[in-house]
Amino acid sequence: MNKLKLKELTDTYVVYLFQPEGKGDWGEVRMNFADTEAQPVLFPHPGVLGVLYMNKALYAVEMRVMERDFPEAFTQAWY
Repeated sequence: MNKLKLKELTDTYVVYLFQPEGKGDWGEVRMNFADTEAQPVLFPHPGVLGVLYMNKALYAVEMRVMERDFPEAFTQAWY
């Protein structure tokens, strides 16, 4: 599970903060609307599990851009 918070929204890009399991440090993901993939900006979660959370956050931001839906905060869960 990731908690995501909108940090910045402009005419050309969006930035979300993400927090694995709702605790600890926040990572940061940015996606330009002209791009096809989101990019990590700040990634304070080392190891394989940290990469999993980051990849899930990247996917969540990509979906928000595709849908043009930018909530202030949301929780991303998976099975």
